[in-house]
Amino acid sequence: MELTVAVLTVAFFGGLGSVVRHWVGSWKCVFPFGILLANSVASFIVGIAVGQGELELALISGFAGGLSTFSTFASQTFELWTTRSKALAVLNAALNLVIPAVLFATAVILL
Repeated sequence: MELTVAVLTVAFFGGLGSVVRHWVGSWKCVFPFGILLANSVASFIVGIAVGQGELELALISGFAGGLSTFSTFASQTFELWTTRSKALAVLNAALNLVIPAVLFATAVILL
């Protein structure tokens, strides 16, 4: 794939992923389920896209890269730790590490 097309592909799909992440991440409640969902779905998509050639670039570097967010997960975990509940912060950290990893592995196994 030509470099210009690759950059535009990543930019387009990354933008879509970022918009979805913003929408899902704006769901407000006591626990940050939106970012957990975004990270989990992104990991599943990556598991499906591994080894899929040119589709891999659009889905992994583009859409899943825009959809997933370590920085927001870290920020929300810190906020839970300092302002709400240390138990919720630990739960958020554990779930954001375990669920995406399990979904990635599940997607890889399904292929």
